Amino acid sequence: MAKVLWLLIGVLLGAVAAQQLSRNPQGRRVLAAVNGTAGEFAQTVADSYRARRDEAGTS
Repeated sequence: MAKVLWLLIGVLLGAVAAQQLSRNPQGRRVLAAVNGTAGEFAQTVADSYRARRDEAGTS
């Protein structure tokens, strides 16, 4: 239960930090860079998963 509480606290703090950063242009640029990097990472993971799945011959 304590781990779930820490997870929720982390999510809440992250949301508050993102909201604070979005209030000024420099913060928006930082958030856009982080979002772009996270998107690239997610796309790479998805592409790797599909490649491994295709190698195994499953759908």
